[in-house]
Order: sequence, then structure tokens, then C-alpha cells
Amino acid sequence: MIERACTCAQKRHSIPTEVIEVSDHAIERVGDILKDYRRIFLVADDNTYQVAGRRVEELLRERGCLSHTLVLSSPALPNAESIGRVLMEAGRDRTVYDINAWSLNPDYILAVGSGSINDTCRMVSYRLGIPYGVVGTAPSMDGYASVVAPLLNGRNKIVYNCTIARHIIIDLSVNAQAPYPLLLAGVGDIIGKYVAILDWEISRDRNGEYYCGQIADMVLKATEQCITASAGLESRDAAAIRAVSEGLILSGECIAFCGSSRPASGTEHMIGQTWEVMDVEEGKTPNLHGIEVGEGTFTAIELFRRLWRETKDGALQALIGRYLPAFDRIEALQRRLRIPFTVTDRQRYVEGILRGRTFRDRYTVLQYLHDQGRLEEYADAVYAPVMEKYCFGTFQERFPDWEARQRGAMRQQVRRAGASGVVDNR
Repeated sequence: MIERACTCAQKRHSIPTEVIEVSDHAIERVGDILKDYRRIFLVADDNTYQVAGRRVEELLRERGCLSHTLVLSSPALPNAESIGRVLMEAGRDRTVYDINAWSLNPDYILAVGSGSINDTCRMVSYRLGIPYGVVGTAPSMDGYASVVAPLLNGRNKIVYNCTIARHIIIDLSVNAQAPYPLLLAGVGDIIGKYVAILDWEISRDRNGEYYCGQIADMVLKATEQCITASAGLESRDAAAIRAVSEGLILSGECIAFCGSSRPASGTEHMIGQTWEVMDVEEGKTPNLHGIEVGEGTFTAIELFRRLWRETKDGALQALIGRYLPAFDRIEALQRRLRIPFTVTDRQRYVEGILRGRTFRDRYTVLQYLHDQGRLEEYADAVYAPVMEKYCFGTFQERFPDWEARQRGAMRQQVRRAGASGVVDNR
């Protein structure tokens, strides 16, 4: 249990996470960390099994606490198919069938992966009432310590309330080897926190929404930590990998402390996730979440800058003005990192902004502009400055082999149980 006293209306924040281990070769401690469990169900995909899952499996088997392993095909999306597969394979048939007995469920679910695997296992854990933990394989998002799971359901992406990981194990030697697009995705996810906190403050002032200054400060501290360290990501600097990994976890903790994703998800996520949904609607595999959120962040920054210049509301102008220096730092960061864009077509870009307003029931600058009758005007107006100042090429141009690598190069598929991808270690 992690607890913090606070001066906000909640007075105290707590989460049931027991261990957060961020260190070199942290995987080697997995047996000690999970020593209280006897039937652990390990879930990975083809890629994460190769980079970490196989070793975790060996360690748990040596301890005699591994029930079985499920290896999903890559890319494993956080959708109904993946969740259904994990649910179907979670239980084990008993050695002797008994018509009066239920299947033998695990006592723990261990996700080995990052965003998709983690969110999938989080949902299954929540539905089955079985604790879960995660061995993170990339600093690609802030959801390791989150309590929500954005999941693809049909042609929609819905944010579900879920449980939180009881154990978070981040092996820095593994994270340092993550593909560079995943490292950029982590930066894209974290830089949007300034937008999210500003949205939160606006809703506090206009709607009386609950707001916690301590949580907001913690999120922004995590954001600054990641921004400062991000220059060392491409060279795989060990200190940079640690700082970004810890910053992303801290951001996720703040979601859990708050009980919602409000401190870490605002306009930038609503726009970015709408672009993801638009891909799903067209039968395409969504782009990396953090990459789209990064582009959504740049969009939100320009919306706020324009509003700051034009608003007649002195209090709102002053509030936005406090964030302008941070927005300047993010723009400078983008000139160095050049996080690629996924949406450059003007019509699609504007559609994402307009539809993003209703992605979820959350008051942001998008709703404010809509209420002022100016959202369509602003959505169209920011297209040119965003493309001019922030776009240094598309994801496809910068990483043309990404999809092939995801589906092929890293895939030395583990078919240890025929075509099922399930290994029984009873």
C-alpha cells in the first residue's frame, strides 16, 4: 500500500500497489517479489516473450509457482479478442474432471509487456477478481500504475475503470533495448500532462470540479523529469531511461491517487485517441498511442496559444499564461526529438479535433470553445501552425519498416503447445 497525506478534499491518497521495482536486471528479482503466489498465469506477446517473458517464465518455474503461460500473437491489441483469449486461457482444467467443480483459476496474473498487454491483463484481473502485476518492457506510456484501461470495443475506444497493478517491475536493461519508436511514444504520452492539468484547472474554475494541487504538482514534476531526460533516449543513456521510466510510473500513480485519469489525460488524449478510433473504423491497426498523443499535445498547445491571444476573460488568460513557458519548452523539445506525425491530411486532422470533444465525458478547452461557438474555427486555424512548427515528417517516413518488424523480424514465434500459444506448467 502506498499512501500520501494531502490538503485536498480527499485528505489522503492511497493505492494498493505493494512493490515498484525499477532497477537494472529487476527481472531476476521476480521470484522474490511474487513469493506469496502459487499459481501465476503469465501473459506476453511474441515480442515481449522474447525480450523478457522467457526469462520470467524460467524464474517462476524454478520457484514452482508458474501455472501456465499464454503468448499472444503480435501486435496484440487491447481489444475484445485479446481480452477474450486471456479470459478463456486463465483457468486450467483439473487433472481429474469433476462435474461439480469449477476450473482451477490462477491466484495471480503477470503481464509481460507495455501498453496493450498491461491494459488487457488489467481488465481480466478486474473482471475475475484476481490480483495482477506487470513486468514492463518499454517506457512507452504512463499506464503501468494507472487504474483505467483504454480498450478497443468494436469500432470504439472506451476507457474502462479497472484495478491497479500490485507489483510493477521495470528492468532498465530491458527498457534500454526497446525500439526507439516506443521511447518516443513515452515522451509523447508524458508531454501532454501540461495540457491535461490546464484543462483540469479550467474545469475547476468554471464547473467547480474537484482538483488536487498536490497531485497536479506531482504530475508536472514527473513531466519535467521526462522532458529533461529525453535528450538521452536515442543514445540509450542509462540515466535517461531510468528518469523517463520513473516519471511515467509517477504519472500513473497520480491517476490512481486521484481515482481517475483526469490529472494525466485532457484535450491531447481526446484528440489522439479519436485519431486511433478513426483508424479502427477503417479497419486499420491503430498507431502507437503515445505518438498520436504527442501530435494531440502540439495541437492543444496551439489551441491554447490562440485562445490566450484572443480571449477577453482576464482570469482565463492569466491561467493559460502560466503554462506558456512550458509550452515553449515542449516546442523546443520537439525540434530536437522530432516525434513523427501520423495525421497530416487537413480534413482528417480537423475531424479528429471536432470528434475529440465528445470522446469522453470530460470538460476541456474543446468543450469551452464549442460553448463559445468557435471550435470549428479554431480546429481549422491551428492546422497550419502545427504542421509548420512541429511536423518534421510522418511516422511512416521515419520508421518505414516498423510494421514489418512488429509482425515479422522479432517474431520467432514460440509454439511450445501447438497452435494455441499456451503452455501448461502444472
